Amino acid sequence: MNRLAGGSSFLTPPYVSQLARKSNAISTRNYTSMPPSSDPGTLGAIIGVVAERLGIGELATGGLQLAVIGGALAGFRYFGGYFLEFLKKKTIVTADFDSRDESYSWILNWLSEQPYSHKTSRFSVSTSILRAGQRLPGEGLDANMPPVYFLPSPGMHFFTYKKRLVWLTRERPGTSSPAAAVANSSAMLERIQISTFGQSRELLQNLVYEAQKKFIDRDKSRTVVFAADQYGAWRRTRSRPKRPLSTIVIPSNVKVKMVEDAKDFLCQENWYSDRGIPYRRGYLLFGTPGSGKTSFVYSLAGELGLNIYVVNLSNKSMTDDTLNELVSDTPSRCILLLEDIDAAFNQRVKGESTSANNITFSGLLNAIDGVAAQEGRILCMTTNHIDRLDDALIRPGRIDVRIHFGHATRRQAHELFTKFYPGLPQDSDLPSLFASKIPENAFSMAHLQGFLMGHKQRPSEAVKLVDEWIESHQKGKADDSTESGSGTVEDL
Repeated sequence: MNRLAGGSSFLTPPYVSQLARKSNAISTRNYTSMPPSSDPGTLGAIIGVVAERLGIGELATGGLQLAVIGGALAGFRYFGGYFLEFLKKKTIVTADFDSRDESYSWILNWLSEQPYSHKTSRFSVSTSILRAGQRLPGEGLDANMPPVYFLPSPGMHFFTYKKRLVWLTRERPGTSSPAAAVANSSAMLERIQISTFGQSRELLQNLVYEAQKKFIDRDKSRTVVFAADQYGAWRRTRSRPKRPLSTIVIPSNVKVKMVEDAKDFLCQENWYSDRGIPYRRGYLLFGTPGSGKTSFVYSLAGELGLNIYVVNLSNKSMTDDTLNELVSDTPSRCILLLEDIDAAFNQRVKGESTSANNITFSGLLNAIDGVAAQEGRILCMTTNHIDRLDDALIRPGRIDVRIHFGHATRRQAHELFTKFYPGLPQDSDLPSLFASKIPENAFSMAHLQGFLMGHKQRPSEAVKLVDEWIESHQKGKADDSTESGSGTVEDL
């Protein structure tokens, strides 16, 4: 035993203590994520003190250090996003434009005129500027060559505006399939964000006002027509140059009275308000087909500088709620046009519920002058058969002025011939001769215009052949000018 103990002298206490110290050092390096530090202010020292007081071993102390570091990184990642967003709000101003809103058209129109759009290497080419699938006015719908617009492509673009750095982000969310695009046609189609450095939004507001002014300037000499779609929203359908009242061949006293009455209404809002009268005006245009009722409404809108909002009551998707919403969404200054009202409601019973018409008669009355009806607008209704309309629909308060459009008189025939051939000498007797051959109140203006359309450059021939044309109509024969459909009254 002594010899064994003597032979094992390397296991005596001095060697054992040295081996233990080495073993502890190795263990600490393997299981501790942070090197030991004598500085009491370091994270490792702090965790070590906490672990010592809790009686946690060295292995658990290393795990605690890793947990603290991971928690710190996760917290920085979570709260860092909020902090970054806070910095953006304090240093960056952003304007957002949705393709479902009219302002989106302003921005696209403004971008198409900016020098950057013509210099950038990443651009998109379009033949129309779209807002939820609508064309803008003045896009050459009647021209042989469609217009071309150069716009920044989807992505981020940097440019300057009034010597300030501005960047634009254009996003175009994709759809999984064409069917999904049709199903979600009311969803946002595109989004544009315009940003700049600073805390004041004055620069971007000036940009929006400038874009709005440029857009409105395109409509100053045009009349814009809106129609209701199947989703119960107004959609721009067309824009045409304003039609002068002088091109509408009706008795001059009728034109003067209508224009004066409408202008007086538009400037008398306070008068209506002081007397508690609803600020609305209604006109009923009735008479023979092709006598110029719709053309006159179009011309009146151009004279007053108003847009036209057309409601098709025979639309199967139109309901009472949809109609009320549409009428409520009209601007305070516009013309609301209900064409051929007799076709939709010729009797109260028929208007209540039919397979072809989902609008009830009471729903129409509530939309016209109910509690939610828009004020400041002009209501125009056209009909070929006033005797078929319910008295409640055209009573005073709903209809204020009635205008009859009848067949053409000789005086109207003379005026139409003069406007058709403006190059005639002043002493020419062709207009009077033509008018003398036209029977009084026998033909509509559309019939006479259709006949003259067949002789655009030959006034003498038109006067010569008018007798034969009249005779063929009196015998019930159709002529080529009316069969071809040319020269009919322009319809909205």
